[in-house]
Amino acid sequence: MSGILEPLLPYTPYLALLARVWVGTNFILHANLKLPKKGREQAAQWMKSMGLPPVAASLATTLELVGGILLLVGLIVPVVAFLFAIEMISTSALNKLKMKRAYIGGYELDVLYVLLAIVLFLLGGGALSIDSVLGL
Repeated sequence: MSGILEPLLPYTPYLALLARVWVGTNFILHANLKLPKKGREQAAQWMKSMGLPPVAASLATTLELVGGILLLVGLIVPVVAFLFAIEMISTSALNKLKMKRAYIGGYELDVLYVLLAIVLFLLGGGALSIDSVLGL
């Protein structure tokens, strides 16, 4: 059976490239907000208010920066995507459970990142990635 989108199937590896660049860049930008002293302090305070140790802010920032770079170059993409999915699910759960926020908007971006992370987990690095060069 031939579908209307079937001619696009050969370009699937480039979907992974597009998703990697988008997600990686955005997580790097999020990490950059937490790198200056004021950003680190605010992130640590937020983590503490959620009942987490302040060091969790440093771990999240490291994941976002290093993971974002790894996505951009396409190295260990499924591992990074899995970690990003866990981070975004955790963030959403904390917002809902700890802050007792009703849905008033804002979760859709977290859900989008989770879905993109799942896509990257399933597709891998795709075209123009170190993973594809290494045969991972």
